[in-house]
Amino acid sequence: MRLTKTLYIVEKVQSNTPSGTDEFDRPIYDDIPTKTQFLGEVEPFSTRLAEQRYGVTVDVSNRVFCLPNEKIRIKSIIEYSGLEFEVTEFTAYDNHYEVLIKKVK
Repeated sequence: MRLTKTLYIVEKVQSNTPSGTDEFDRPIYDDIPTKTQFLGEVEPFSTRLAEQRYGVTVDVSNRVFCLPNEKIRIKSIIEYSGLEFEVTEFTAYDNHYEVLIKKVK
């Protein structure tokens, strides 16, 4: 399997240092987006194909083939080519994942 595209899993991690305080003088911690890079292959896909191929009815615009990655979960955000996608379904095989994603507006 040739994995030629660079994708990123975007996670929000809480800051270790407070960014300010609220009206009760309690510290406020911001969520910082962190990106984890992984390689994959992206292709156009549709809801109808997902029903036929996987037997699931989900909103989908693309399919990603990649190596197994424990950070890929349903509702995860994946960035590819400057756009954000949400994971709607994935199938884990022994040697790879097939991930169904939809474009986030």
